[in-house]
Amino acid sequence: MVSEKHQFTHPPKYNWKEAFWGYLFIAPGLLGIILFSLFPVLAGFGISFTKWGILNQPEFIGLGNYIQMTRDTLLLKVLGNTFYYIAVSVPLNTMLALLLANALNQKIKGLSIFRTAYYLPVVSATIAVSMVWMWLFDSNYGLINLALAFFRLEPVHWLTNPLTAMPAIIIVSVWKSAGWNMIIFLAALQDVPAELIDAAQVDGANKLQTFFRITLPLITPAVFFTTIMGIIGSFQGFDLVYAMTKGGPARSTTVIGYYIWQLAFSYSKMGYGAAVSYFLFLMILLASLIQWFVRKHWVYGE
Repeated sequence: MVSEKHQFTHPPKYNWKEAFWGYLFIAPGLLGIILFSLFPVLAGFGISFTKWGILNQPEFIGLGNYIQMTRDTLLLKVLGNTFYYIAVSVPLNTMLALLLANALNQKIKGLSIFRTAYYLPVVSATIAVSMVWMWLFDSNYGLINLALAFFRLEPVHWLTNPLTAMPAIIIVSVWKSAGWNMIIFLAALQDVPAELIDAAQVDGANKLQTFFRITLPLITPAVFFTTIMGIIGSFQGFDLVYAMTKGGPARSTTVIGYYIWQLAFSYSKMGYGAAVSYFLFLMILLASLIQWFVRKHWVYGE
């Protein structure tokens, strides 16, 4: 008798009938990806090598658009605005979401109401959110300036002052998206083993020490995910800028996502806009790769 370790099993035959039905079921989704994702990406790459004003025929200019980027001083200002937006909004979003998740991880009355209230901005329409905050930021009649006047402070021209316009956009961005990260952190916090928390408290650790020595290291995978998604989303920021400031005043809130839209659809520079969009793709890719390679030094379990 052949021993068990010497018995060989033949791989099952490929079932063409099952494969046919499998591919048939995924065909609509696959077709959608090809038509609305893959094809536009490839077409945009081709357009980036042309000079095209939408209404005329594309003219092939090779690397002309990419060379022009090196001389575009406005692009440098836009990149500065974008990095400023990312550097402030992503840490604020992460910290606020973590604080909210910790607060809502407690046993309090009306917990589901609070969780729904904090998540509500995430599912609210950006245009509606923008209109509400534009009224709050209004220089003359906004509630924020009325509150400042109550304390005998001078009104702030939030959206018309180049020094305060970007902070105003950041405030709205953090307010709108913190609920999404809160849900992710809440799920991560609920996966932290309770026995580790109990053991730390038995050893004499207070709540702050327990959080930084036990809880925070265990939820670093969630921190990594929210950070990388926050950076990608901030690089692509467009809607709040378009609705609230139109990139002004004095280009102080023009981020690269809005600048690409302006190039393509306001200035009819489709080729140059496509080239800048691929430059944006490279920046997002580089930022993602850097985070991916350094994750092993601070993400638990890597």
